[in-house]
Amino acid sequence: MIRKTAFVNKIRELGYRHKSQQARTHMYRKDGGTHCIFVRDKNLLSEDFVKGALGQAGMADKQIRAFIATAKT
Repeated sequence: MIRKTAFVNKIRELGYRHKSQQARTHMYRKDGGTHCIFVRDKNLLSEDFVKGALGQAGMADKQIRAFIATAKT
């Protein structure tokens, strides 16, 4: 499991900004683009979600594995 704060900090580094909050999710949108990532309101996120979201954000597999290894709780 990955802490939500670590994941949010990583997507902010990739150029995503918080745009809105729904009932159980927060929406982050890429600056100057239309790609969105919806982050659940839970404190811990699954590794599968983090891999998929960072892959769609444009990170390489090697970078994703390194991030998960350092951010894993």
